[in-house]
Amino acid sequence: MLTKRIIPPVYLIMLAVFLSLPMLAMAQEQQQAPGQGLRQGQGPAAGPDFFDFLLRPKFITMLVIAAVALVLLLTKRMNSRLKILILLVSTFLYGISANLGLKFFTGFSMHPSPICAATKSILYGFRMPMIVTLAVIIFLTVIGPKLFCSYVCPVGAIQELIAMLADKLKIRRRKPSFWLSQTVRVLIFIAFIFLSWTAIIHTVSGNRTVALSLYDYINAFHGYEISLQPTLLDNLFHFLPFILTLFFAFFTYRPFCYFVCPIGLITNVIEQIGIFRVVKKKDACTDCLSCAAKSPCPAVAEILKDAVLVPDCFACTVCTGGCNQDLLKFGIKSN
Repeated sequence: MLTKRIIPPVYLIMLAVFLSLPMLAMAQEQQQAPGQGLRQGQGPAAGPDFFDFLLRPKFITMLVIAAVALVLLLTKRMNSRLKILILLVSTFLYGISANLGLKFFTGFSMHPSPICAATKSILYGFRMPMIVTLAVIIFLTVIGPKLFCSYVCPVGAIQELIAMLADKLKIRRRKPSFWLSQTVRVLIFIAFIFLSWTAIIHTVSGNRTVALSLYDYINAFHGYEISLQPTLLDNLFHFLPFILTLFFAFFTYRPFCYFVCPIGLITNVIEQIGIFRVVKKKDACTDCLSCAAKSPCPAVAEILKDAVLVPDCFACTVCTGGCNQDLLKFGIKSN
């Protein structure tokens, strides 16, 4: 097992590689298609800037939902009813509403999805919608505790709702080792870099070979796009990841987040420096581990040990509500 001293530098290197790949993609694209995006006799074509996108209803509501969740967590007022309400609102706004055909909700569709915002930036370079999506995700993760993944993401929200339902139905859920889930998640990301960046997975558009993302075939976000695809195989790739996510969520806590999602991988690195997180009263804790036993995630045991690297915490409130001595809370970690 890697030691505590080795793990953080490895993760920082991964994050640096992730952030540098889009710049390589943009450089490669400019070499292949110089002059594109320029009007004759003019500079680059003007388009919506960062704040034009950020101030759109979708991102504003994301920030509002996250802010409400954070206040409820910090004030210990987050209960099951409020949690379910917030998760249902996120599932509806960013997963379902765009399928209703109502003009009011057209801007709420999860495009680009968090996965596409990350992977397509690596393949084709940053575009403004992707920049804003990633900026919101990173900002909410730095504020913490992993607010986008916890309460805003529609795939995360539906998995959390299913976990709560599974508890009500007394379905026994397994708690896989974080090292197992993290290994799978990292290997998928490495496979994406190799297969997609080298264009082993590709399509042909005109006379150009265009690299495809490995995650396109395992992207659960596509399941919210309720429209039939041209072929049976297309429908399989489109809906099966979402269906499997819903099924396994009854037996494993947030399986897509822990085992597949590249945003989950990146935000797990960022949340280590998050401002607000689950903290404990060091001197008063008796290490009874009842909170760790009740929690659906592997994060609590590492929090109790003051580990340098803590598994993904999705602010489910089970550990803070399950401490027999009320020694766990959401707050700022002291050095």
